[in-house]
Amino acid sequence: MPTVIDKALDFISGMDTSVSVPHSMDESTIKGMFKYLNELGAPVSPADVTARGHQEGWDAEFTKKLADWAERIAVGERVVIKNPEYFTVYMQEQLQALV
Repeated sequence: MPTVIDKALDFISGMDTSVSVPHSMDESTIKGMFKYLNELGAPVSPADVTARGHQEGWDAEFTKKLADWAERIAVGERVVIKNPEYFTVYMQEQLQALV
């Protein structure tokens, strides 16, 4: 797994991954992060999300939802990001430095 993807999944591991549905702030952050990585040419694969989810003990529905978003974004489908400001400039800089 590329280092940039590993770092993005580290950010997600810091969220509440024990719930089946991410908090709306976390959802916006995750979708923004996945979209940004796709734009950088480093799309997040559903397999990477699933593997990390199993490794870290994330809720199965939470993991499935994230894997679905990763797939949809990677193939260019539209996803709604209700609060794009939650994916911060700091996170963007941290990820961009690893590409």
